[in-house]
Amino acid sequence: MLRTFYGRLALCTLALAICSISGLTRSTTGASKSESASNTLPMAFDLLPEGPTDACGTNCRQLVSASGMVTAETPRQFLAFVRDNSLQGARAANVTVALESDGGSVLGALELGRAIRRFGFATMVGHVAERRSKPGPRYGEVVTQADCQSMCGFVLLGGVQRQVPLDARVLVHQIWLGDRRDDAVAANYTAEDLVVVQRDIGSIIQYTLEMGGDMELVALSLKVPPWEPMRALTREELRRTRLDGTEPVAQAASTVKTVAGPAGGDDETARVPINGRGWLTVNRSGHPALARTHPLTFEGERIGDFDLYFTCGAAPDTFALTYRETRFGPADHGPPRAIGQIGIVIDGQAQPLKIASSEKKVRRSELESVASAMLPARLVRVLASDGPAALTVETESTGNPRTSIRVGNSGFGRAFRDLSLKCQGNPRSTGSVPVAYPY
Repeated sequence: MLRTFYGRLALCTLALAICSISGLTRSTTGASKSESASNTLPMAFDLLPEGPTDACGTNCRQLVSASGMVTAETPRQFLAFVRDNSLQGARAANVTVALESDGGSVLGALELGRAIRRFGFATMVGHVAERRSKPGPRYGEVVTQADCQSMCGFVLLGGVQRQVPLDARVLVHQIWLGDRRDDAVAANYTAEDLVVVQRDIGSIIQYTLEMGGDMELVALSLKVPPWEPMRALTREELRRTRLDGTEPVAQAASTVKTVAGPAGGDDETARVPINGRGWLTVNRSGHPALARTHPLTFEGERIGDFDLYFTCGAAPDTFALTYRETRFGPADHGPPRAIGQIGIVIDGQAQPLKIASSEKKVRRSELESVASAMLPARLVRVLASDGPAALTVETESTGNPRTSIRVGNSGFGRAFRDLSLKCQGNPRSTGSVPVAYPY
């Protein structure tokens, strides 16, 4: 669903959402903060007959509500639920599992999907709301405005019939080590970590083939790194990946996409990243700054990179933020003529940045943009908290994809304390927002 950039800033809860995994083992696919708090709890099951009977008549289904995070224990609990409610055998053909989940354990989700297929159940995205007729027993009504995020999409694939209603969404994301999603760029990884992730990707591929799904589902999921928002599949993608079987699959023309990258032959002007592993205090032109470099991506394709600088503000209890971006993609049509809007979100508060310049460097075919804003210290201190915190950087430009990048706070707390002390001893004397002096 498309919105203007400032419309998205006004609805910035999703933009700020931190991918949460809540103690799952092995690698997991993360999820944005759910609008329903119950979605972050372990998955629970309930059984209700569809109703009211005057609406569905002889076609009333047995609805299994499956809401919450998938854990390693979820498949075992599902098997016990099916057994306790005698849903095997002849009754199975009339059972639909309604899924509403933020995802969770990779292996748990694959095992759950296989159990659903083994019993012969149908699946759909939705939330089962309990209703009661007067007089009469309780029944279930499917609320179709629901999300099925990350590994939930693969559970959905387990159904012998699958449905994604028009106002429901399936959102995908890369799998990642659950305890390193908060600031994936700054985290440390071992060879064993890579083995775990690659093994789980192999399990997902094998499962997708078993369920009769299309490899495009895996490809779309693996495009989106943990610092980007989850990607909602389009109606056409839902059909092509066989997640929605209500309409025939259309044949799409195959496209070949190459990886974007900076033009060669210009090494003397290449920018050196400040620090690819977190925030640190630097000294630029004699002024202290808290700095960070981060890749700029769209659906996992690297289209550039950007630097962030926090410096002493012109007024007490303020800090100046400077943003500098170099863009060389996407590969299919290159960078835009100029960036039209740049903004950040911290702690649910949106702040547009004033663009000082955005112009192409003809010799390198790259677009360089610089923008800045003055921020209150109370807002910047959110990033200095002991727990995970983040700021989200969003850009918009005519004819190019909107970008949304979540930047974690690894190293920010200690470096921010150093910067604050230096700012107290030597505040900036000018009232203008610094734009270029840290470079």
